[in-house]
Amino acid sequence: MTLVERRPDWSGDALGERAFAQLRYGVDSMWTLYYWSEEQGRWRKYPQSVRENSPVPLLADIDRSASDGYFFTLQT
Repeated sequence: MTLVERRPDWSGDALGERAFAQLRYGVDSMWTLYYWSEEQGRWRKYPQSVRENSPVPLLADIDRSASDGYFFTLQT
């Protein structure tokens, strides 16, 4: 499952879209949280998260991290 941020571009004429997180369901029936690392050009495991048997705690990780800008700033 990929989570996407959508917002107007700088001109306000079009919506920009940027994927910022993925929740992946593994063959072991566990969910893992990943974030997009643009400098690497690939998805990376979110370091403060652990694998869960439900996506709900991982969504809470994203919600908590949003306040300090982790998922909503460019990773440079």
